[in-house]
Amino acid sequence: MAIPFTQYLRPDGRETLITIERSLEIENVARRLIALGCRFEAEVLRTNHLSLEALGPKDEDGDPTTLAMEIVPNGPGVPDAVDRLVLEAAASLSLEVPS
Repeated sequence: MAIPFTQYLRPDGRETLITIERSLEIENVARRLIALGCRFEAEVLRTNHLSLEALGPKDEDGDPTTLAMEIVPNGPGVPDAVDRLVLEAAASLSLEVPS
């Protein structure tokens, strides 16, 4: 099991689906968020940083809301950033998460 992300590729923003493996606990929280209409997005920036975003269900205008965002160097710190992203998104929706 892994967390699905839509990744936007340079130079034209073309979309591709990627998955990021995390612990079962984090993946379960992510699945609960997805079941509520949330989604996850990733983009490698020109600075070689990775932008990660958790988007919530659409608002009354039909626009998704940003629940959490992380910008980190693209490298070994990404898995921890994904964990923080998922947990912050869950907290913003008052979801209980395992401690």
